[in-house]
Amino acid sequence: MNVVIYARYSDSKQREESIEGQLKVCCDYAEKEGYNIIGEYIDRAISAKTDDRPQFQRMIRDSSKKFFQGIIVYQLDRFARNRYDSAHYKHILKKNGVTVISARETITDDASGILVEAMLEGMAEYYSVELSQKVTRGMNINAEKGLSNGGTTPLGYRIENKRYVLDEERAPIVREIFAKYADDWSMKKICDSLNERHITTAQGTSFNKNSLHTMLKNRKYLGIYIYNGHEIPGGMPQIINKDLFDKVQEKMIANKKAPARARAKAEYILSGKLFCGYCKEKMTGHSSNQISKKGVIFNYYKCKNSGKGKTCNKKMVHKDYIEDIVVNECRKLLTPQNIRKIAKEVVKIALSMDDRSEMKRLESLIQKAQEEKSNQMASLRACKDDTIREMIFEDLGKIGADIKELEKQLEVEKARHYVMTEQQVIAHLTKLTNGDIRDKTYRKSLIRLFVNKIFLYDDRITITFNTGDEETTITDVLLSKIENGLSGKNLCVLNNAVHQDKTL
Repeated sequence: MNVVIYARYSDSKQREESIEGQLKVCCDYAEKEGYNIIGEYIDRAISAKTDDRPQFQRMIRDSSKKFFQGIIVYQLDRFARNRYDSAHYKHILKKNGVTVISARETITDDASGILVEAMLEGMAEYYSVELSQKVTRGMNINAEKGLSNGGTTPLGYRIENKRYVLDEERAPIVREIFAKYADDWSMKKICDSLNERHITTAQGTSFNKNSLHTMLKNRKYLGIYIYNGHEIPGGMPQIINKDLFDKVQEKMIANKKAPARARAKAEYILSGKLFCGYCKEKMTGHSSNQISKKGVIFNYYKCKNSGKGKTCNKKMVHKDYIEDIVVNECRKLLTPQNIRKIAKEVVKIALSMDDRSEMKRLESLIQKAQEEKSNQMASLRACKDDTIREMIFEDLGKIGADIKELEKQLEVEKARHYVMTEQQVIAHLTKLTNGDIRDKTYRKSLIRLFVNKIFLYDDRITITFNTGDEETTITDVLLSKIENGLSGKNLCVLNNAVHQDKTL
């Protein structure tokens, strides 16, 4: 009779040697009974309380091919540790003409054998429940020490000696995701970018809005160990700094209130950069409930600490009015000298941030897959059994497909690591000097490129730029002239501060 061996050990407390011991006992038993062993199925560090065992499930599927008639296990608790799973899968195997055989437990084929088998399975389930109670106590102790309690390890971490450590290859992906969301990338755009590069979640699946949302809310990235409702700051390595994490949370709340940009009444391009000059709190977009006779809705920036009994008395400011001032000040910075200076810094920063860890990871996976292919080819040349050769051919086909897919991913990743030259950056920035001042994309580009922070008072504006130059202050004299409706020509003379808008 053709048989296969199924071996398993449940957790990291057991070692690879326990598999070798199981295999030896099963092989000795097969030789004694005259069985022909044609294959092995081995699950490592997986409990039998669950049927989610890759090799176990593969063995159940293979049983339908009629290659083998028996499965030898070291003892029945290696097959399953609850009576439902045991009965369910033995029923499937029975339909396929396959019997489960214990190498260490004597079970006869008569009525008493049924009783003995049921008793052994009951004892195995009792042991499993008792063990889970002990494990729960152990997990609570682990949590107090900041040790891993198993489960899915968040993307960017790996487990080493039961402690969370940084995964140097995957942690940069986490930082990239947080930075892009903070930089106004939509969830869909981030997911598309990650999936195009075949970067997967911690569970090994493609990214979607749900998985990305869960990841962006995960406080473990702040270095907080979390277990069963308890939090231990500093209990694990920190990947995301608090400022970036808080910025992402604020954006998620704002996007939840207005999930579709297309339905937004107005886009406030200074959000996150505009602050009240008096209390230093952020100024946020605010739409008036009043509509003009022409059907126009008035949009403002408002200090978060102002209005209805709050402490700050800062007045609201018209959205277009302040945005025009800032955009024109930014445009003034596009001088040939500044453009050359910016281009040099852009290329320098791009080179320093050119993280190639994902590329190295893919190259490593390709190398391992090729080594596995070579090993399987060597086994194929040495094997004489047609059944085993057929199984090896199946594995080789899968390995070949995996290698092709990894090579595609590597090409996509290589294409991402193109760094522009200084001349290319200069050419791009020079085009900005002739951009349409009313174009939304152009205005946002200028703000993102140049503005660090803006402090707004009732009589002046102070703008700090990313260029490192001194602050630019626009005073109440200029503001009052703007309010009185200067012509477009005079505005250009006065620092090109604002585009004429008589609705203000």
